[in-house]
Amino acid sequence: MECEVCGGRISGKPHLVMIEGGKVRTCSRCARFGSEVREPKQVHHRRSKRVPRQEPELEPVDDYSERIRRAREARGLSQEELARMVQEKESVIARLEAGRMKPDLETARKLERVLEIELMVEAEGEEWSAQGGGTGGELTIGDIIKIKKRG
Repeated sequence: MECEVCGGRISGKPHLVMIEGGKVRTCSRCARFGSEVREPKQVHHRRSKRVPRQEPELEPVDDYSERIRRAREARGLSQEELARMVQEKESVIARLEAGRMKPDLETARKLERVLEIELMVEAEGEEWSAQGGGTGGELTIGDIIKIKKRG
């Protein structure tokens, strides 16, 4: 197991510490940067072997604002009428059409249903690379802190 702060290999039991509001597993050297957190004892329950289905992470299409405006105009609706149909404020529709606001999943689904358009697509994952850092080349919290201090 690797320390989530320095990326070094943890020998023995890792320390669970709270650093800046986040719980991280650290080596004994880095544990001094936070306060030790006690883990509650786990109670094991019999569970079914059903694995919950993971929903793909969704994001708005790049041209969501144009799609909303074109579909609204094609149906002869005003922003006020569309807002009423999807139970949103008119200002929300105006900001979406201007591209000043991205739709959340719930609003996007309502607009997709009413306007018969597609607004949400599966998010593309971003790749991260670390220079140095963890032994496996993974990005550690320590690497991020170094990056912020340099930049």
